[in-house]
Amino acid sequence: MMLPKFLSKRRKPLSAGQLVPLEQLDHMLDVTSDRFTSTVERLAGQFLRSRATLDLAQFREGRRSPVNQAGMPDIPDLRGTSYQTELRRITPMDREEEFRMARRHEFLRALVIRGLVAAGFDASEAEQRIHRPARELVAELRARPASRAVDASWLEHVVGQLEELRNLYVEGALYIVLSTVNRYRGLGVDTADLIQEGNASLFQAIDGFDWRRDVRFRTYAQYWVHQAVLKMLYNSSRTVRVPIWVQKVLGKIRRAQEAGRREGRELTPEELGTRIGIPAERVKWVLATRRYAVSLDAEIATGEGGTMAQSLPDPSLVPIPESIPAGDLREVLNETMADLPPREQGILRRRFGLDGDEPQTLGQIAVDLGITAERVRQLQNAALGRIKKPSKLRRLQAFVE
Repeated sequence: MMLPKFLSKRRKPLSAGQLVPLEQLDHMLDVTSDRFTSTVERLAGQFLRSRATLDLAQFREGRRSPVNQAGMPDIPDLRGTSYQTELRRITPMDREEEFRMARRHEFLRALVIRGLVAAGFDASEAEQRIHRPARELVAELRARPASRAVDASWLEHVVGQLEELRNLYVEGALYIVLSTVNRYRGLGVDTADLIQEGNASLFQAIDGFDWRRDVRFRTYAQYWVHQAVLKMLYNSSRTVRVPIWVQKVLGKIRRAQEAGRREGRELTPEELGTRIGIPAERVKWVLATRRYAVSLDAEIATGEGGTMAQSLPDPSLVPIPESIPAGDLREVLNETMADLPPREQGILRRRFGLDGDEPQTLGQIAVDLGITAERVRQLQNAALGRIKKPSKLRRLQAFVE
């Protein structure tokens, strides 16, 4: 973009503590691109010596004026949120305002860096610290010894103004985020989270934007917003995180599979690898990562109404074989029935097969003993009643599942 020719008229020097409106700053920076850097250095020196600051309050008040909806870019309607309603109250930047704001930001960055260098920081340290929150940088300035080369209160004020200007810069570009977020709604991540991630990426776009390349900030920022939204989706849409590059390959495989289905067949891993340009072994490995989480509360299709969690073992429970104390079941049974009459012991052994033989019926036992089956049943119940005493049951309980 060819900037307007710089004015040949000599400008008046800044007065001490002057409050400079942004329109006046734009007038001072209205030079050709090849002279912009030298102009910024000269103006930064004048601001530093005169302790002049920018009138950002007046600019913010101007933004609160009613917005002309006719000239605004199209803002998608995100149903279920009030965000777009609030956004329509902020005047978005047009092409000319984008370039003006970029030049203001570059000047104020240079001014803060120059002030930090005068306060005792190295140039490289100053470059790194301007990206920190203003409150942290101000706290660090107050912890350092005062410098005679710069007014401490003025520098703290300018540091705060840089952060405020960046916020104003982002506010004018917030509408850029909605068009991207609107494309990726309903993919497992809350819309508000996507908007927040996209808004944060605008600060990265501001730091990397170069207005000298004759490219709109909107065009440049859309790349950063798109990358931030995709990263948020890749990292948050799955319960188990899958690396971003794997998800990108999965996307290519899915598109190739859809193209194969339109052709009427399912593509093999070898054919998929040929179409997307990766080995077939890599395709098989990536497809193996395509797993989905299952809720523990999901019902199992058994018809009994059970859930997945109910089918999992409980590690806190001691397994049945390990809960049985050392000892022989036959030995414990013999000790338990030791005080029973011999005939009742024999009936229980034959009735339940305690000696390893097949269990016998009441009739078979009655024939051998020469009594009725009913009498055998009565003797059996009497023997079981004696065994069911608490002292005997405690010893047998360990063998009961």
